[in-house]
Amino acid sequence: MGLTTTRAVILHTYRYSETSKILRLMTYELGPCSALARGALRPKSRFGGLLEPFVEGQATLYTKRGRGLHTLSSFEPIGEYRQLGVSLDSFTIASVLCEMVMRLAPEHRDDDLYATLIDGLEGLHNSEGSDSNADLKYVWALVDTLGFRPELDECVVCGRSIGFEGARFDFSAGGLQCMDCAPHGPGMNSAEIRDLRALVGGGSVETHGGQQARWLADFIRYHLTEGANLKSLPFLRALG
Repeated sequence: MGLTTTRAVILHTYRYSETSKILRLMTYELGPCSALARGALRPKSRFGGLLEPFVEGQATLYTKRGRGLHTLSSFEPIGEYRQLGVSLDSFTIASVLCEMVMRLAPEHRDDDLYATLIDGLEGLHNSEGSDSNADLKYVWALVDTLGFRPELDECVVCGRSIGFEGARFDFSAGGLQCMDCAPHGPGMNSAEIRDLRALVGGGSVETHGGQQARWLADFIRYHLTEGANLKSLPFLRALG
């Protein structure tokens, strides 16, 4: 059994017994993994109630090759984003980020994915839920990092360049479709196309409300989940 110290984000927690819990982590060194936190639920636990979703810390793990469940030795917080729960919109988007990483991250170290997750949690923390539409860019960044960036400049059917004159978002085909091709997907006006491009590119948007969250959730369902049901997606669809 080896000892590994690594930065880690708590994605989810499960009660394991009357006194312990299991953590789902995204770690910098090991990628996604699970860890048993013995005694974490005791009133005088050395973890002090820190082991909750959206918390980043320096984790020390007892690891064993080929073992799916490690043992948590210590956890020193670096960044605490638990206050994201104060805003329903921020909590929803943070939950989507963590669930996507928990369900879809490759089973190995991924520096870009870890950095994208941290950027998203920090961005949500700093925005304080002021604009859920603008905060969707953090989910699109994770979609991009996982390799599923949509095609927004050319029609996915005929290859014609798409400006701002109107288009349809064809989720199953992975991008925009010009209005002259078969009408699959919801229609988008020029402002919606502009905002979608800005969000996928990591920029800001001026429009509040609308369908951007619903379209993002539907795109994720088509391309990232492979039939799996992410519990946070219905809440993402309801934003806006």
